[in-house]
Amino acid sequence: MTDTPAHDWLLPRLQQMLIEAEQAGIDRSVAVAVLTDLITGTGFNPTHLSSDIDA
Repeated sequence: MTDTPAHDWLLPRLQQMLIEAEQAGIDRSVAVAVLTDLITGTGFNPTHLSSDIDA
């Protein structure tokens, strides 16, 4: 386990992901929106009800 706070560990990785998305031709605001959608979706957020999956 690292002594680095999670925020400090994750931030450069997210920044690198955004850089790579921009290099692939994806607008930064679109990449941020997609990352937000993915993280708040059912794959990472267990608070979603199973009925949300069908929506």
